[in-house]
Amino acid sequence: MPTPFFADLVRELAQEGGTGPLMPTGAVPGHRRFSGTVPPDTQFHYAIAGIVHSGQWEVGLGRIDAQGRLVRDAVAASSNGGDRVDFAAGLKTIALTVAAGWFAALDEDMSALTADVAMRQPLSTTLDDVSAGAEGDTLTVRRGAGWVNIPLSTLAYRDAVGVHTLGGPLVAQGGSAAAPAISFAADRDTGLFRATSDSIGFAAGGAERLRLTSAGVGIGVAAPDEKLHVAGSVKLNAAEFPRIILWRDGVAAWTIGGSGTPGDNSFNIRLNGLPPFLAVGTDGALRPGSDNVFSVGDASRRWSVIFSATGAINTSDVREKTWHGGLSPGEIGAARRIAGELGFFQWNDAIAAKGADGARRHFGVRAQAVWAIMTEEGLIEPETTDCRYAFLCHDAWPEERDSEGAVVRAAGDRFGIRPDQLSMFLIAGQEARLAALEAV
Repeated sequence: MPTPFFADLVRELAQEGGTGPLMPTGAVPGHRRFSGTVPPDTQFHYAIAGIVHSGQWEVGLGRIDAQGRLVRDAVAASSNGGDRVDFAAGLKTIALTVAAGWFAALDEDMSALTADVAMRQPLSTTLDDVSAGAEGDTLTVRRGAGWVNIPLSTLAYRDAVGVHTLGGPLVAQGGSAAAPAISFAADRDTGLFRATSDSIGFAAGGAERLRLTSAGVGIGVAAPDEKLHVAGSVKLNAAEFPRIILWRDGVAAWTIGGSGTPGDNSFNIRLNGLPPFLAVGTDGALRPGSDNVFSVGDASRRWSVIFSATGAINTSDVREKTWHGGLSPGEIGAARRIAGELGFFQWNDAIAAKGADGARRHFGVRAQAVWAIMTEEGLIEPETTDCRYAFLCHDAWPEERDSEGAVVRAAGDRFGIRPDQLSMFLIAGQEARLAALEAV
C-alpha cells in the first residue's frame, strides 16, 4: 500500500463548487496553507466539508496541481454514497487528513505481518539449548530469495545416545592415501579414500596398506586378481595364531596352524576330515603330515622338474614286503621286447616352445608300446587300463568347472611308467637271457 504525503495543520477555505478541482482561498485560523507545505502533484488524503451546505462532504486521495488547485483523484467516501460530490458554491473547508480506510488497510497489513513473523524462525538467543537432535526436527535454511525447512535427518546429527545419524547416503571427496577423505580428528592421515574407480583404499600413517576392489582384497597390490591377493611376506606365528581356518560353503575346509605351544614355530596344513598332509618342523624340514598317505602332484597336475642333490630314497625294507620271486618266461620275453623299444624322443611341448632343434632329447620308452607288449605276451588283459604291474600307470581325471560353470580343466587321461621299476624289470630280463645263453 503506497504511503501518501502527511503534514500537520494544513486546512484552507474554498468557495468554488462542482465536481472538478477546487481552488483554496486561504488558511483557516491556526492552520497552514497547502502552498509551500504540500509538494505539487504529490498525493495526500483530503477531506472537503461544506459550511454553508453542511450536508455535503467528501474524503479521498488528491493532489495540488501547478495552479494550486486541489485535484480529486480518487474518492474513498462521500455524502454522495461514495461517489464524487457536485459541491454547491459556498464556503467550505479543504483539509489534509488521514482517511479511515487507510488505517483499516494498515491494520490488515499489520495483522498479516504479525502472522507471517510468527511463522518465521525465531532468534536463536530466545530458544533453549539442547545437545541432541530428535526424529522429525527441521532446520530453516535460505533458498534463493526465500526460506525453506529441511528435515534434520538429511544432515548428520547426534541423537540422545550420542550416535551421529545420517538419513541418506554419505558422499565424500576422493581423498588420497596422504589425506584420506574419511579420517580421524587426531589422526588425519589414517582412514579411507577412493583409490580408483570401484575401489577403496585403506591408509595408515599416510600410506596405503590395503585396497578393496570389485575383484577382491589386495594387500601390497593395487589390482588384486583373487578374492584375497597378498604381495609380500605373510607371517604366521603359532604362538599368536594357533589356527587359521579356511571355509568353503559354510564348512571348514582347510586348517593351517601349529601346536599353539608358545615358542613352537612348527605348523601343519590339513584338509579337514583328513590327517595333516604337510608339516614344517622346528628344524625347518618339510614333511608330509602323515606317513605314506599323500601324493605330490597327480596325472593332470605334474611337477615339471624336481631338483635334488641326491636321488630319491625308496623304501625297500624286507619287513614291509611280501616276496613273489623272479620273472616268468612270459615276463622275460616281454622284457626283451621292451628293451628293443628303448630310444630317444623329444617332448612335444618342448618342441612347441623351443623348436625341433632347441628341444632336448630324452631317452626312454613309449608307455602305450610297453602296455601293448605286455598284452601281447599275455601278461595283462587286452583293452584294459588296470593291471597288477606297478611299472605300468594310467590315470584319468574328470572335467572341472568353476563356481560360475565355466570349464577350468577338461576331462582327460594319461599313460605313464615307473622308470626305476621298469629298469629293474629289463635288467632282470636281460640277466635271464644271459644266464640261458651261458648254460648252452
